[in-house]
Amino acid sequence: MGDKRITLVLGRMPLKADPATHRAAGPWCFAEQEEFFPDWDKKFTFAPEPLADITLQQQACTEVKALCADVLPGIAARLCGHSRALPDAYWETLLTPWVMNVSKQVVERWWRVKAMVELWGNEPVHVPLLPRNCSFTFATGPDFVLHGALGHSYNHWLFSRLLEEVFPPAWSWEYLPPVQKAYGRHEKPSGKERLRETLRNLMLRLPCPRLKGMNALQTLRFSLALLHRSHGPDMARPQASYGSAATGVRVDLPENFVKNLVPLFLVALPRLLAHQKHPVRLGRDPLGPRLRVASVQAYEDANYRQSLAKWRGRGNRLMYVQHGSDYGQVRCVSDVEMVEYSQHAFGTWGWKRHQGSAGNFIPLPYPQLNGLEGRWHGRDGANLLFVGTEMPAFAYRLDAHPSPLQTVEYRRDKERFFGALHRDVQSRALYRPYFPVPGSLRDADWVLERFPSVRMATGALSDHLYACRLLVLDHNGTTLLESLVANIPMILFWRRESWALSPDAEALLDMLAQAGIWHETPQQAAAKAAEVWGDPLAWWMSEKVQQARRTYCAQQAMTAPGGPNPYWLKMLKSL
Repeated sequence: MGDKRITLVLGRMPLKADPATHRAAGPWCFAEQEEFFPDWDKKFTFAPEPLADITLQQQACTEVKALCADVLPGIAARLCGHSRALPDAYWETLLTPWVMNVSKQVVERWWRVKAMVELWGNEPVHVPLLPRNCSFTFATGPDFVLHGALGHSYNHWLFSRLLEEVFPPAWSWEYLPPVQKAYGRHEKPSGKERLRETLRNLMLRLPCPRLKGMNALQTLRFSLALLHRSHGPDMARPQASYGSAATGVRVDLPENFVKNLVPLFLVALPRLLAHQKHPVRLGRDPLGPRLRVASVQAYEDANYRQSLAKWRGRGNRLMYVQHGSDYGQVRCVSDVEMVEYSQHAFGTWGWKRHQGSAGNFIPLPYPQLNGLEGRWHGRDGANLLFVGTEMPAFAYRLDAHPSPLQTVEYRRDKERFFGALHRDVQSRALYRPYFPVPGSLRDADWVLERFPSVRMATGALSDHLYACRLLVLDHNGTTLLESLVANIPMILFWRRESWALSPDAEALLDMLAQAGIWHETPQQAAAKAAEVWGDPLAWWMSEKVQQARRTYCAQQAMTAPGGPNPYWLKMLKSL
């Protein structure tokens, strides 16, 4: 092989690596060290994106759900010797958010391994692997997301386990020294933090906890409306209905890998989840079945999630409520469907169906959106506000968001927009980055070093959002929904293929495009910004634009005259 040997890097790219001798498994090889590799995205060769096609991504999402449902009982048995004595609903409620997170990484990385082997399997490639005896400790579920799913070491280890099963004869490998990583600390709070946590936990015990946008009085009124027995049959969908036996869908993982799936999952088990004590048995609630609303904290707080699991295990019911974007819009979902849609009811921000997903969907005016109308006061504002979103170098979500290489193009589109923007407008621009996340591409510093006249929007987003002259969004997200309700003049652009939407949502996007709000390219968006900059409000308040805004809000960001309370009280009493 000699000097012709190519090294395939699965983790961090070694410093001073030569593009002629090193290939990157993905953009994550350069995350958090981009400054050492100028123009890395143009110089290095990358493995192909296996799930850029939305049809394949939908297939992968279905495989994730099947894998989660299939492996969950085995994990429960490892965590508890009497797991079968407890209802399935207990384990499903407790474990699904974490098992889904690990399943997404396993399936997505497996697709990448297959693509690399298919493309380069006959070439003399050398691959540094991490050995099996590495150790990872994650204090909580969020620690696994931030440092496992988005972490170089864990992903390098996972890629190594998958590649071992299908290593091409033409390739060579070496095992690097094992790594021991510990992330996060779960410590008991003290002082004010302890009081704050106590109050939060008390609020979470209410039948309807305080969700985003709700005040304390609404929380109490909605909780009182849930004191009755729940009506009708339980609409919850058991996790087994997503499994391979029910759907016929199975991940084509190597046989030996499948035999060791449970131990592989347990490597990523958060300590908080591992140390929980489980009830000996769970009897039926004598006052049930009853319904309670679940907070999104269930994804992050394993102790709160266990309280919900006990509730479900006693024959009671759960309702989740939409807390942001993507719901009812994206072409494929994974954890949202199995954690939230699968429960007795799901409250939406206006939509009645999510094509491709089942659920008992109930449109509701949401308190988070109530009161946003009239908050914008930027008629005489001086700034264009550009708001971006996360740029993870790893594909950790698997729900119709940009792939890693598409994320690289997503960042380049920021450069294309500001580069095409008229200088007078560019000098008025503020850039709002996403908050720092491990394993991500450079954000604000990357943009601002290329456009020194653009300033960073610091402090609370709302302070800038409601005072800007014109808003620009380069992604489909919660800020879009809130800003449409607030009636802020805005221009949108993003690549359809990177943010794949359902046919219903595509029709709404087409309507925004016809009104001149959404644009196919950053250059078109920049031209529109320059066109309306003299008087954005005159354009925004035109009947064509306002009609499109009202139609979009009616289906995706519903509000109601007089506020949401009557609708919520009627709905909760009926369930």
